[in-house]
Amino acid sequence: MTLVNLHRGSCRGCRSNFAVLNGEVLAHRKVHVAFEFGPREYRTDKKKEHLEWRWWHCICTWDQTKGYDHSWRIWRDGCRWANLGGDPGPPNGMMGKLKLDFAILLTCRQMYSEAIDILYSTTTFDFDTRQLLCDFSSLVLPQRFALISAIEMKWYFLNLGCSVIPAKDRQLYHDMWAMLARMPNLRHLEIAVIAHECPNPAPADLKEVWLGPLKQLGKMDVFEVLVPQTYATHLSGNEGSDYLPSSNLRNLSVDEGSNFTLIAFPDITTARACFGSSANV
Repeated sequence: MTLVNLHRGSCRGCRSNFAVLNGEVLAHRKVHVAFEFGPREYRTDKKKEHLEWRWWHCICTWDQTKGYDHSWRIWRDGCRWANLGGDPGPPNGMMGKLKLDFAILLTCRQMYSEAIDILYSTTTFDFDTRQLLCDFSSLVLPQRFALISAIEMKWYFLNLGCSVIPAKDRQLYHDMWAMLARMPNLRHLEIAVIAHECPNPAPADLKEVWLGPLKQLGKMDVFEVLVPQTYATHLSGNEGSDYLPSSNLRNLSVDEGSNFTLIAFPDITTARACFGSSANV
């Protein structure tokens, strides 16, 4: 392939190469995305490390087709941290080890223009933080961001577990769901909401605060909201029933006609859980 052909955007074999690109490089991958202050060479053994703010990503290497219990992944990104606490890490784990091959997109203008849309529309994005999701929408072209069809991530809203939920946290939580509602092609959404243990007694408006903003979104192919177990009975409307804690994820019933599936996951144990709300945490 000559430089002239590249400049003009013509490429023999583009169609066959594009088929390989679509099937083996871009299509239907789950990708972890982070923005961190770290060395240029991720986890380098070099004595002198050049630290800087950098975008990191890695392809999720867990087998997404197997029905294993992955509730522990709510608290720890195994693809980034590999082996911790005796838990086996995924094959080819660690951030930066297995990446999307962006270089192939630069071999031909035609391939880039066609493949970039597939990259955004078929990738499942797992953003490291809420702020990262907000920033990402301003760092890529609006038409690219609008193509995103699948998001899976954790939201840390610790103050949603307060006896009196602050107004600013209510508004921020509402605004996050509103941003997702404005994404025209979103069809797959899994959000785990992280908060301290549910206070006892629970706030009277807890269900409306947590689940009310979800009404902004329409029907999707997959729409799952994961919440700590201590909130499960209040949000599912089963306050009067016996609730047995479980170490696994559990699907819960919600209001008839709701557009999402509510799933409970194990709470993380804190001082407040052991000693009450007066504990210094």
